[in-house]
Amino acid sequence: MPVHTPAITSAMPALRIGLLALAMTCHSAWAAPDKPTPRTAAQAASVVVKPAVRNSSMDAPLFYQVLIAEIQANAGDPGSAYQLYLEAARRHKDGQLFQRAVEIALRARAGEQALTAAKAWRQALPQSRPAAEFTSQILIALGRTNELASTLRSLIQLTPTPQQPQVMANLPRSLSRLNDKQAAARIIDEATEPWRKRPQEQAEAWAASSEGWLRANQLDKAREGLQRAIALQPGLPVAGLLAIDLMKQSPDSEAIVRQQLQRPDASPVVRLAYARQLTLLQRYSEAEPQLETLVRNQPDQMGHWLLLAAIRLELKKPDQAEAALQPVLALASNPSNRTPASATTEGPKSPPGLSADLEQAYLLMAQAAELRGKTQDALNWMERADPRQEKLLTQSQRARLLIRQGRIPEARAIIRNIPEGEPRDAVLKFQAEAQILRDARQWQEAYEVLREATQRFPDEPDLLYDRAMMAERLRRYDEMERLLKTVMTLSPDSPNAYNALGYSLADRGVRLDEARPLIERALSLRPGDPFITDSLGWLEFRLGRTEEALRLLNQAWSARPDAEIAAHLGEVLWQQGQTDRAREVWRQGQQLDRHNETLVEVLKRFNVQP
Repeated sequence: MPVHTPAITSAMPALRIGLLALAMTCHSAWAAPDKPTPRTAAQAASVVVKPAVRNSSMDAPLFYQVLIAEIQANAGDPGSAYQLYLEAARRHKDGQLFQRAVEIALRARAGEQALTAAKAWRQALPQSRPAAEFTSQILIALGRTNELASTLRSLIQLTPTPQQPQVMANLPRSLSRLNDKQAAARIIDEATEPWRKRPQEQAEAWAASSEGWLRANQLDKAREGLQRAIALQPGLPVAGLLAIDLMKQSPDSEAIVRQQLQRPDASPVVRLAYARQLTLLQRYSEAEPQLETLVRNQPDQMGHWLLLAAIRLELKKPDQAEAALQPVLALASNPSNRTPASATTEGPKSPPGLSADLEQAYLLMAQAAELRGKTQDALNWMERADPRQEKLLTQSQRARLLIRQGRIPEARAIIRNIPEGEPRDAVLKFQAEAQILRDARQWQEAYEVLREATQRFPDEPDLLYDRAMMAERLRRYDEMERLLKTVMTLSPDSPNAYNALGYSLADRGVRLDEARPLIERALSLRPGDPFITDSLGWLEFRLGRTEEALRLLNQAWSARPDAEIAAHLGEVLWQQGQTDRAREVWRQGQQLDRHNETLVEVLKRFNVQP
């Protein structure tokens, strides 16, 4: 349901116009001569016949009632103003008067009075769409779910037929404020019932039902609604977006997305959402062709080029990433090329003269230079991205490059000198400093930074998780487990802690019966994640289930080529006697990250040089 507030019709401007008209009428009456002035024939011939004046329906009593009501409202007495307007509205059955009564009550935060006026409005003028819209909005705000379905159904019925699908599509977002998600889903179903049956059946009604039940975590009903919507309108964009949302809990819905994107009229919005979802799942090799299609079809969308470049950097393709950045970098030499379609409104404001897109492009160019080992070039790009040296992301990357040059104290000083605008900035600074120390393999120093951070922010799950990972590095396994269990308590829907503890148990070959439910819990929270799939495959290998381990590790490797996954897959292949393929996987892993500790250790253990 579109939550558009109807144009507020204040009586004061209308009142001033009425007073002006009255004054002009009085002036004309006083100035009129007693006898008509004789006219010449020419003057008589030039007289233009004007249409008859239509007088306002506002009579004198109503005029003064409105005047008094506005005076009361402006004098800080909304209760009296409300009563005057409501009485006048009921007597004259005038929608503008009802609306003004509702607005005065809402402005005074008198929800029940606003609802009373809105209901009276609907009763007096049952065919008024604004009356139904105001009533439904007030019912949602008050949480009066028992009266909502019929009002929303009336709202849809009073909407012109071409706009009805959009009203239904917006219902889940309009009801998102309701705490009871199952009640919200039932209201959507009741309100849209006529449009989910023949002959009025519409795909948007089923899609709204699907989204409502998805928000209520009723996956079976959500899938049913989605399937009905797709059957009625296979290319419906909102259905594609719903299927992408369902991917998180029901991976088989991805087939619906793929089928929709194969259509010649595939929505670019759906394609972009799918690419972003694949990126979140770290399935970069699958996200890349989706972005390539987007930039081919919408070359003026700078955000598409930036995301494509970022994905290519994750895939260790610096040359192709730089090629994707060229359209954005062209803005630096000719900013007038920037069109409204390519403008971005997201993210923090950039320094004057530097757009957010261009800033991001400079950072990605720095990453490409870093991949090539050109540290000074990377630092130069970062200087262009953040000339004031005050942005945490940029300065963290800069500090990391200084670490590689052995300039550790300077790198730490860079992080600590970044200004803090709010407490969350301090959390991010702790994480950034710990990360650059990890990059320098200064495990104890990184642990101390995180210990200080968790003392200052004891309930911050991200800091506790990072400290747990450093405790594991220092072989403080009891502390690691205690910290990860605290994270699970604080963030029960975050998969990282479950996966980390499950993998640690599997990797050490201890308490394997406890490792499985932890990893499976993580995978249920983030289906298809290649690193969690890798953890499960490694557990199967530890349990001696080699074939299942190989299946899972191949799946993880296909979804995300990564040095650590390469280490695990190669070891299983080697144990199965597939030594040539194991060497090839390890070689590819070295190309991705020659310094990955897991890969270095396994190659040393097997005395292999790929």
